Amino acid sequence: MQNWQKDRNYRKYENADGSFRFVITVDGEDVEVGEELYKEYAASGRKMEYMELDLKRDRILKDAKGKAVMDGDGLPVVLPEREVSLDKLVDEDWEFPSSAPTPEDGVLHNIEIEALRRCLDLLEADERALIHALFFDGLTIREYAAITGKTKSSVDRLKTKTLGKLKSLLTN
Repeated sequence: MQNWQKDRNYRKYENADGSFRFVITVDGEDVEVGEELYKEYAASGRKMEYMELDLKRDRILKDAKGKAVMDGDGLPVVLPEREVSLDKLVDEDWEFPSSAPTPEDGVLHNIEIEALRRCLDLLEADERALIHALFFDGLTIREYAAITGKTKSSVDRLKTKTLGKLKSLLTN
């Protein structure tokens, strides 16, 4: 058995007649399983091994012939990891910006809300009702059309026109 196989909890044994027996060790007990289950288990085990080890271990730069490239001191050139965990960054004392809103963000948000309210007040009553129904009450265009007795296409045109008007009011 090769060294890398010792840590695995699944094995494939060849029987005397040339057939194979597939075994997975669960809680210290060997359980014989079918080939399909064994293959799926082995593939998932390899994927986990790749995620936990291969992505994180040091990699060496190799030339076209597969030989390690050496630096000026005669040491192999180490490539950066393909994945860096948050735990490793925290251990290395990396600084992370806070995701909490700043007081400036709160003020800007309030200014934007107030500007939107002023612009909504400048809309016609039917435009305001449409915006309220679609964006605050969560109605669809079809539902709003049914409630108001208008066609879906006329409500859609009014929505497009109203949003354009609202955008124009907000940017001026």
